[in-house]
Amino acid sequence: MKKLLNIILLISPLILSGCLRTYYPAIYQTGAQPVIFEVETKERYESKYAEADFTASRGDYANESLYILRGSYTVVNTNEHNNVNSRLYGYSGIYRVSGVEKYDGTKTILGLGGEFNFVLNMKINSLKIGLGLSAGVAAETGGYYSFRKSANSEGVIQSEQGVLFPMITLFPVFAFNVSEKTLASAQFNVGTPGFITPSVVINNNNEYLYWISWTPDFDNGNYIGRRIVVGFMINTNTFK
Repeated sequence: MKKLLNIILLISPLILSGCLRTYYPAIYQTGAQPVIFEVETKERYESKYAEADFTASRGDYANESLYILRGSYTVVNTNEHNNVNSRLYGYSGIYRVSGVEKYDGTKTILGLGGEFNFVLNMKINSLKIGLGLSAGVAAETGGYYSFRKSANSEGVIQSEQGVLFPMITLFPVFAFNVSEKTLASAQFNVGTPGFITPSVVINNNNEYLYWISWTPDFDNGNYIGRRIVVGFMINTNTFK
């Protein structure tokens, strides 16, 4: 009996730790930003875009939610068979925590990051088909980070990521010239941020781009979805 009691005491912490909530950096809950394709591909074409996007998402647990506004600056290099995007961004928002004892409430989010996107593609008439990789690093602070750090140290939750953390996604991408001045593209990122990010982009004459990402909520049958991201990009040459 004593031996059995010792075994129970030994494995109890493992069982309890496995039941703890796990929280990740808030940027993980946003969608991965899409790669920018130009309407016309010359031998080499470079452009620069200013961007803004807004994320509204359900949190990881009941009654939790997330809202993030992100601003970015992207340098785009388009070649015949490859596409490179280099991006810097900053973001701010709030995360509403619910069900974590004394930590319930709205937490602020502040962050900076950078990423590099590379796509290899082939062209069949007006259609481009490619496979891409996005890799980057971000730093996040604010009330939500303080919550993750403090609650993790107290053993209330699990949250391993610090202020600085890497991110990487893989994705297929398809781009189609709808008209002489309009290109539509779609991609499906798997990784972080976003975990799974399907997105659609409309490029209007290499001047204005509009994009949207919607992720369904399979767990709760919510038709509105788990997360929606809407974004707008403008070629900085239009300011000249």
